[in-house]
Amino acid sequence: MSERRSLWWLVATAAALLWSALVVVVYYVPHKPFTVSHLLALGQAGAGLLGAGLLVALGIGIGLLLVNRLDLMPIERPIWAAAVGLGVISLVGLGLGALGLLRTWLLWLLTVVGLAFTGQRLWRMLCLFWADPGWRPRDRFETLLARYCAAVLLLTLAWALTPPTAWDGLVYHLTGPKLYLAEGVVSHPFDLPYLGFPQLVEMLFAWAMGLTGERAAAVIHWSYGLLGVLALVGAGRRWLGGAAAWLAAAMLLSAPSMILLMGWPYVDLALVLYVTLAFLALARFCEGGSQARRWLVLSGVFSVLAMSTKYTAMAVVPAVGLALLASRTWKSGYPVSSIRPAARDLFLWCASVLIVWLPWLFKNLLLTGNPTYPFFFDGVYWDGWRTWWYDRPGTGLWYTKPWRLLIAPWDATVWGIEGASGYSASIGPLFLGLLPFLLPVWRRLPHARRRWLRAALAFCGVLYGFWLWGVARTALLIQTRLLFPAFGLLALVAGVAVEGLRSLPRRPLDLGWLARAVVVGVLALTLLGTFLSAAQGRPLGVLLGFESREEFLTRRLGWYYAAVEHINRELAPDAVVLFLWEPRSYHCDVICRPDALLDRFLHSAYLYGSNADAIAAAWRTEGVTHVLFYRQGYQVVRDVGFDPLTDEDAATVEALCHRHMQAVQTFGDAYVLYELREP
Repeated sequence: MSERRSLWWLVATAAALLWSALVVVVYYVPHKPFTVSHLLALGQAGAGLLGAGLLVALGIGIGLLLVNRLDLMPIERPIWAAAVGLGVISLVGLGLGALGLLRTWLLWLLTVVGLAFTGQRLWRMLCLFWADPGWRPRDRFETLLARYCAAVLLLTLAWALTPPTAWDGLVYHLTGPKLYLAEGVVSHPFDLPYLGFPQLVEMLFAWAMGLTGERAAAVIHWSYGLLGVLALVGAGRRWLGGAAAWLAAAMLLSAPSMILLMGWPYVDLALVLYVTLAFLALARFCEGGSQARRWLVLSGVFSVLAMSTKYTAMAVVPAVGLALLASRTWKSGYPVSSIRPAARDLFLWCASVLIVWLPWLFKNLLLTGNPTYPFFFDGVYWDGWRTWWYDRPGTGLWYTKPWRLLIAPWDATVWGIEGASGYSASIGPLFLGLLPFLLPVWRRLPHARRRWLRAALAFCGVLYGFWLWGVARTALLIQTRLLFPAFGLLALVAGVAVEGLRSLPRRPLDLGWLARAVVVGVLALTLLGTFLSAAQGRPLGVLLGFESREEFLTRRLGWYYAAVEHINRELAPDAVVLFLWEPRSYHCDVICRPDALLDRFLHSAYLYGSNADAIAAAWRTEGVTHVLFYRQGYQVVRDVGFDPLTDEDAATVEALCHRHMQAVQTFGDAYVLYELREP
């Protein structure tokens, strides 16, 4: 009887389980909680995160092998290792591209093998980092700052995982990697001058895009931002004390433009990290010790990695060089007159810089005939007229409003607005508003901290001087973003100023409390603005599949994306489309020739005169079949009046459109697609 009951219990239980499973499965047939589109969207975003994560992990693993013997705290080791290792990966990618081996299968093979080789070391480092109390907040104020940083990082990561829409990303940061992956080789196939710029980060984009697609690129840039934040925390803990570490991290992320950059496939955050680490390594050298020379070489390596990211980082060379020569006065036993040791150190630093920079110089020399293309010398697609066009000397503040050079920080802070004319960036009020507090606390700071701050201020002063020189020379350099490399150190200095106010008497006015209240208020407003921007831009829609990639790009890019999609869909695969006053070509599937410097027509007019027949004939000779004319952009350029577009030039443009081209399709009042007629 008991056996029958046991059998009955098993049968009943199995039947109940099957019935429950059947009900649940059948229920969700008509009541789907998600669709295939949701899964695909999450998969695309997850793939971008995976590709970037694998590459950064590989960079850390490689870097650990190179910085293994350096005296670094657990909080510092992954940051310094990643910065070095990612630079190595970029150079390896350049080498693969030079050999025609920039292939997806090989990138995956090298990534997997590299992670297998370094995985154990990487895991141990991550465990030590997580267990290290150095990076953790120590009181409620630091906890508030850390939570602010975490919220900003999460919001910007969501933007980084969306399909790319940022301007420079579509002009060249992603266009170059797309071209390289398509052919498997690093090349300069058409007139896109930015391909001659230093491309350390772009080669990382190419590697990550080769692994999992375009979504990984912006996450690489976001990762540099995360590393920069952690680098400031580590530097604050080592040198500055108190809450200066998390204050610096939060101040860096208090600049709205810096927050925007976190979600874009740009290179500026890599520049912030490398310039900051170049100074920090130099500071370790100045402290002396048995590892001093290693720190000196590492400072040179970080300096050249910055230069390999953007030409404007060349200002780091005199900044580090001056600090290096002055370092002999910081260490006891070396008078100012001791030139020989300083010269020897400078030679070692320069040698490390030159060795790492040579591959990029050779790449440009072989592809364009100019190692520093497009600057200093002519090269393919380049001549003296374009040098003048890209520089516009004599248009800066020195020639128009010289007195504004004295108040450039005020103008950049107060009147600078992201995307608007002028300084074209929103940097927040904290840098300008809090740095002066360093004066009342200076004498209360320890001697070693004042010495460190002097060096940091001198370093930033050189960077600021070069930026101001550019602002004085040409209107094209009136951009606050070009000063961003100094913002990491400036954030540390401002953090010291705010933290130092706590040592002042609290009566009659508690400046320490007041400064912290200002910081919290600004951060609250910045976070609110970031949330509202996300609510308006709706990045989660495309990440979760409620909006398709095409719908998202159409909403964000407007008529531009409609025009490019029409070109991809309707034109023959061998069509060659010349863009006029439109520099973005990333989304093109056919051959598109962007107007990268907005000089396509005027350079043609310079070469062939204001002769529509000659210009059209030259375009036909180049194989052009169609022309995409951005009329709205052309009209804006004419209205602004900065570019030398004369009435004769306007007449030539109209003659080209009416005599040599046939309108095929219009896109609102923004774009017209023309077919270039046969003569």
